[in-house]
Amino acid sequence: MRVTTSTNLVFDDSDPRCFVKLETGQHGKHYAFVQCVDGNTGEKSRYWGIWCHQEQEAAMKEILNWGGKWPNLPK
Repeated sequence: MRVTTSTNLVFDDSDPRCFVKLETGQHGKHYAFVQCVDGNTGEKSRYWGIWCHQEQEAAMKEILNWGGKWPNLPK
């Protein structure tokens, strides 16, 4: 899947800099933690938001446009 926003954030699952980590919350809601690339700078950006398995591309675009930011976490 490749999603590009109007602000040039790019999620491309074939790009090793991009990933999505799916988690299920305590009450059964699905969340995605996404790392994408800023197409203008080449820097990685991270956002999270609600995930929909049936509408993955729309969910990804919604997260990239409106999701909360999350920091680089320690490994």
